[in-house]
Amino acid sequence: MTGNDAVHTMRTVRESLTATVEASRSAPTYRAYLEVRERVLDMMEEAERLASRPSGYWTEEVAGLEYMLDASPLVIDRLRHHCYHLTGLLQYEYRDHHSMRRAEFAGKLAALSALDGDGVLVPESPFLGGFGHVIDGRLVNLDTLKFYEVLIALNKAGSLSEFRDGSGDGKVVMEIGSGWGGFAYQFKTICPAVTYVMVDLPQSLLFSATYIRTLFPEAKVFMYGDGPLSGLAKGGERYDFVFLPHYSIDDIELPRIDLGINMVSFQEMTTEQVEQYVRRLHEAGCPNFYSLNRDVSRYNRQLSSVSTVIGKYYDTTEIDVLPAQYTELRVPPPRLPAWRELAATIGNPKSAKRALVRWLLARRSGRSPHVYRHLAGPRRELG
Repeated sequence: MTGNDAVHTMRTVRESLTATVEASRSAPTYRAYLEVRERVLDMMEEAERLASRPSGYWTEEVAGLEYMLDASPLVIDRLRHHCYHLTGLLQYEYRDHHSMRRAEFAGKLAALSALDGDGVLVPESPFLGGFGHVIDGRLVNLDTLKFYEVLIALNKAGSLSEFRDGSGDGKVVMEIGSGWGGFAYQFKTICPAVTYVMVDLPQSLLFSATYIRTLFPEAKVFMYGDGPLSGLAKGGERYDFVFLPHYSIDDIELPRIDLGINMVSFQEMTTEQVEQYVRRLHEAGCPNFYSLNRDVSRYNRQLSSVSTVIGKYYDTTEIDVLPAQYTELRVPPPRLPAWRELAATIGNPKSAKRALVRWLLARRSGRSPHVYRHLAGPRRELG
């Protein structure tokens, strides 16, 4: 290559980059991001005035999101690659050179599919840099499997059918701690008639509102600041999505709330914050609540117990889905109850000894507070 050829190539690369950036800058996704960002900045300033600060855990986490307040068009085009701040999930782990893990994902997906009689799987969307291993033509990552497991748990709890097949018209679902909007996308895909309310820290709403507005461009959206919250209570205008900051929870006025949801964020809040959210849902008459959380996070010393706080307001029971955490890809085969395993080892001293130890441990040890649990149940009537 001559010097002139190299200069020409460099100009071509720069011109191509400039054209790509300008095209992205004028696209609906980036315009949506800019509009959302202005509202998010307003919320952040209002939160400061109200001294409404997140837990110590989340204070540190949101500090890492500051660069997203001045993101370039190309960053927004790959928004999903930056959601690791909220989930810990890295796009890098799903590149072709990690394809050897595809079989593990396929195995976990198959185990969940065996429990799904109603077809509630929603794969990862390829938009905004969506990623995953391709399994049967669908993008699947750990978030996909987590949300699929949650939908199966809700279905087993009887808390999903009332929202599906058009029967959800006029009904409202509120997700506390909606993250980047992935579960909202899945729920709204299979239950298109519901109003989905997303409550989170302003910095998280920057992700979820941009994501949802891109994937549902025709949706009717209310974002905090569009008008007084009292207008939501009138119910005269049905929204597909409503985005609200965490500090507005006591001011939220809705005609109804039919289901409350929290996934993997109560465990990172303070006891007072968890109670504020659950109590508010109870006061609003929300008939059912669902949680996927650890009772206690190893990284959070500001929380007593998630299930204990929820249990003050909702009669939840644990929903069994798989004998593995949602974070684990390998699903162990089902085992007999300890006492039946012990009885089956008569005549085999070595197996009997192992089974006896397991039986004794099962009797002596309770469930670890660090294990994720699907909890769901109806509203408790307080005296």
